[in-house]
Amino acid sequence: MSTSDLVRALPKELEVLLWSQQLQRVEFEEYAALRLLSDAACCMQRARNAEQSLVTRFFMANEGIHALSLGVLYLHGVLPTGWIGHRAMAMQLACEQLQLPARLMHQILYSNTHRELIVYGSTEPVAASELAELMALAEVMMEQVHYEYPEWAS
Repeated sequence: MSTSDLVRALPKELEVLLWSQQLQRVEFEEYAALRLLSDAACCMQRARNAEQSLVTRFFMANEGIHALSLGVLYLHGVLPTGWIGHRAMAMQLACEQLQLPARLMHQILYSNTHRELIVYGSTEPVAASELAELMALAEVMMEQVHYEYPEWAS
């Protein structure tokens, strides 16, 4: 176990997923935790770039939320094993750890599903309002990270 101030105890709900092999223990390194936070911030910055297409910006915002979600799990010494659905699982678990309202978690998961549909060939467009909503959700999530994990996000 690391002696870093960033490492958090493993909550019971994550222990169950570790036991079922949906999560795996990982060796904690502060640099990796900070990189995940930096990746999230960089993706969100790219998502704000109005010169990019709506789809590109939507993907960047989604990647930012995913990086932030992985970071939250990583602070507890675990990461997904990579099974099918691991992105959505990481996002859901991070929302739960951040104590976000269920309504926001469902909106984040819906946006992830939309991203997956696009990746696998759907031509469903991304509306400007959908991007704006996802960006707002990412900001709420980042604010909650600052509240729940101030030593990581400062």
